[in-house]
Amino acid sequence: MDGLRLPPVIEEAVDPVDDTSDLKTDKPSMENELTTKEKEALEENDEKEEKEAEAGDGEKEVMEEKAEEVAEQKDEVEAADKEKAPLSEEQELEELRSQVLQLLLELEEAREVSQKHEESFHELQGLLEEERLASAHQAEAFTRQIQRLQAQLRSVQEEMDSLEEEKESELAEAQEELRAAQEEVLVLQQAAEEAAAERENDIASLQEELCRLRAELQRLRATTQEYELEITTLRAEITMKSQRREEERNQGDVGQLKEECRVLKDECQTLKDENRKLSERLQLLQLQRTGSNDVCLTLKEESDAEASDKEEAEIGMVATQTNCRLVDASIQKNISFDGKPVTPTSWHGGFTEIFSLRDQLKQAEERASQVQRECEGLKEELKELQALCDSSQREREDLEKELQSCRAELERLTGKATQGSEGGWNPVLVVAVAAAVLLIVPSLSRAFS
Repeated sequence: MDGLRLPPVIEEAVDPVDDTSDLKTDKPSMENELTTKEKEALEENDEKEEKEAEAGDGEKEVMEEKAEEVAEQKDEVEAADKEKAPLSEEQELEELRSQVLQLLLELEEAREVSQKHEESFHELQGLLEEERLASAHQAEAFTRQIQRLQAQLRSVQEEMDSLEEEKESELAEAQEELRAAQEEVLVLQQAAEEAAAERENDIASLQEELCRLRAELQRLRATTQEYELEITTLRAEITMKSQRREEERNQGDVGQLKEECRVLKDECQTLKDENRKLSERLQLLQLQRTGSNDVCLTLKEESDAEASDKEEAEIGMVATQTNCRLVDASIQKNISFDGKPVTPTSWHGGFTEIFSLRDQLKQAEERASQVQRECEGLKEELKELQALCDSSQREREDLEKELQSCRAELERLTGKATQGSEGGWNPVLVVAVAAAVLLIVPSLSRAFS
């Protein structure tokens, strides 16, 4: 804006124009006194002043101010003329001529100044045009830049819209996958609950089987006691028969007695050896019973009772065998040491009775050993059932732990999913859900297998 401000020289250059306007007002009174040359000069000046006035339309206000000053000076000159009224007309003409010449000189100076100001005006107008062109170019550049930025903004907005749509689609897919995963987890949970119920049913059936086996074991114990009672009865009968035969046979041959005594000694030594072997076997069985008690702690009391029964049964069997041998020896002794001569009929009757008693003893021993074997089998089956029950219990606990961990993982994933739906979707959620499913499926497959 400083380039458009007019310099002070232009204000001074406007004074001749104001003077010319004053001269125009005084021209009717002075035309009679001026010469033709002065009229021509004045006309030329008027034409120039008109041209300058046309060229100086932009400086009209300044020229009006100068015109007012010239009018004031004119008033002062008129006042001075009134004071010098006594002067002659020639002096007035001379003064007027001198004033006209002075005005002409001032007019020339004003023309020069006006020319300079016109040149400066043209320069300023050129600078203004250049600035206008520069501002137009700059505005055009700004317009292009604004258009380019608007295009970029539109592209960014479209990209944001596409990203928002893609994000919404991904979020919908992730939510769908999450719902599918939750449904699958629910299905797996139901399957796990069904497997747990099936395991509980298996445990209940195993417990029922265990109770049945215990009842069978009690029955076998009762049967064993009956067999032992029968064996005791047979022993008493054999003893009574041997006593009867001993009473009937009081006499015998001394040589035969010695021979039988020697045979009995040998038999006694044999029985001692067998008794020692049976004692070692009994100790071995006691050690085995102790090991079985260490293995199955839950059935300790029953194992102790069964082991004691087994020991008693084995001791009874050993005693039965020993008594059988002693009875055989005593029978042989009684038969041998009978005072009467031994007849084939008496030998046949005694041996028949002895053989029948031996057969009964063998059958009782076989029954006792069979009962013992059945008892051992039941113990082994009971141990297997107990181990199966423990393994199923451990598997159930493992399944419950895995189910709890899966529930915690699912709760954590659902919490992350809600946070992702508020602030942005986390793409790791799907992988986490898949990992949880992969952790649950093998355990359930093991449970179902």
